[in-house]
Amino acid sequence: MQLDLSGLFAFLLPLIASAGASDFGMNLPKDLILKPGDQIISIGDSITQAGGYLRDVDQTLAALHPELKLPKIINVGIGGQKAEDLIKRFQNDVIDRKPAVVTISIGINDVWHRAGKPHDPKVLAEYWSNVNEMVTKAEAAGIKVILLTPTVIHEDLNTAENGRLKIYVEAMKRIARDRKTTLIDLHRLFNVAIEHRPKDVANPKKWLTGDGVHMNPEGDALMAIGMLRGLGIHRASISKPLPKPAAAPAK
Repeated sequence: MQLDLSGLFAFLLPLIASAGASDFGMNLPKDLILKPGDQIISIGDSITQAGGYLRDVDQTLAALHPELKLPKIINVGIGGQKAEDLIKRFQNDVIDRKPAVVTISIGINDVWHRAGKPHDPKVLAEYWSNVNEMVTKAEAAGIKVILLTPTVIHEDLNTAENGRLKIYVEAMKRIARDRKTTLIDLHRLFNVAIEHRPKDVANPKKWLTGDGVHMNPEGDALMAIGMLRGLGIHRASISKPLPKPAAAPAK
């Protein structure tokens, strides 16, 4: 059964309205960047592998633009991976498949797996280098890149992990500035949503996630809103009830 995405979008959009266009991302397209039949590939860690936000994007694109006949997003997320793992398989999993668009979502494990250890500038530098190299490879192959900043590690924004995560977010944003690459600041959106979290939420620590990291339907919908904007879907289109899919022709 499909979730009521229109309801989730309508619930979440007012909460993040204060983020504003300038904080939503960088180098956002003015209009839809997809053409008929364009393939999207999404690479990342277990959040991508779970696929919830990608299914939301697929459902929304099919409803808003059925004329494009877009194939389902190819999900090449693998649990537990860091930027250093993605770069090793980027050629096979992304470049060789010749998509029109690739989304890159990575950074949670680069921080989470090293929690409790002192910040290592070399690790951060390698993260920047690996993400930058993926952008270089994709753009050289004519693939449009959308960078998705890492979300949150626990829904308490004052944790040490979230403090360190900001450094990695800034590293990805630096790439977007230098390369004029489209970037959606999911970290900012999650922060704003959490700051404006409704007071009647049953479990504030598990409102957008099931365990502080991996998404529940609300978290997936928030990620989908960001990705849709990166693809050029206007906020006004996301805020309206989604058209119902056309009925299959009778046999």
